[in-house]
Amino acid sequence: MHTYTELSLTIDPLEPWRDVLVAELGELGFDSFEETEEGVKAFTPAHRFDKSAIIALIAAQPAEVRIKQSHRSIAPYNWNAEWEKGFQPVEVGCDVRIRAEFHPFVPGFKHDLVITPRMAFGTGHHATTRMMVEAMMKIDMNGKHVCDLGCGTAVLAILAERLGAKSVHAIDIDEQAVLNARENLVLNGCHHTVVEKGEAKLLKPSSCAVILANIERNTLLRDMLFMRDALQPGGALLLSGFVQADAPRMVEAVLAVGMVPAEELNQGEWALIGCRR
Repeated sequence: MHTYTELSLTIDPLEPWRDVLVAELGELGFDSFEETEEGVKAFTPAHRFDKSAIIALIAAQPAEVRIKQSHRSIAPYNWNAEWEKGFQPVEVGCDVRIRAEFHPFVPGFKHDLVITPRMAFGTGHHATTRMMVEAMMKIDMNGKHVCDLGCGTAVLAILAERLGAKSVHAIDIDEQAVLNARENLVLNGCHHTVVEKGEAKLLKPSSCAVILANIERNTLLRDMLFMRDALQPGGALLLSGFVQADAPRMVEAVLAVGMVPAEELNQGEWALIGCRR
């Protein structure tokens, strides 16, 4: 078992910046999070911890956000027990229920998805997941090729296959996420989804009818051109993982690569933008 580094952040104002930082810390290799009254504790294997990256991340936040940080080394820990204590089912109307194996089955949902996440999630991830699911339910995926970019647990890839996708390409940069996604595909009996470690540049031109990208803001902006090129004409791109204040910047980036914004959803401080090529 790895020795871990615990990063403690105090954040003012707390929302939505706690969840924004959780998403961005995930991109830096932090794989478990514990919400506190004043902020968040984030955990990463000690060999991944990069103090200079943390300082740069804090400096990149808006001036009105005040953040203090400290860190310490801690002994190996039972992370699965920790996420089990905080992980709650995600329900979207009567269409989709996302749960862990230890949650009881609840009848009445069109799609019951079972996942075993190997990391903890902030509440903001639940909000963006719900919006992604809501938007997915309005798109015809039957017989189409779908990409779940930054797939994490692969829950969106699993839903895409349940919605009739002919094939699904799930991609994540983190090796542990890739392993976890493959476990969840087996758990849900998926046979048309492939998980690969990598980034958006793995996508082939005009290969996708639908791209699902629930990732933090900077990655979405960086990879916008890759995602545009991978979409087939008329294809749909769902973008989430950013706050409402960043929505105008995201729309600008969408328009800059020749795509058209088609819908926008908001939940709390979080936003989703759907666009078409």
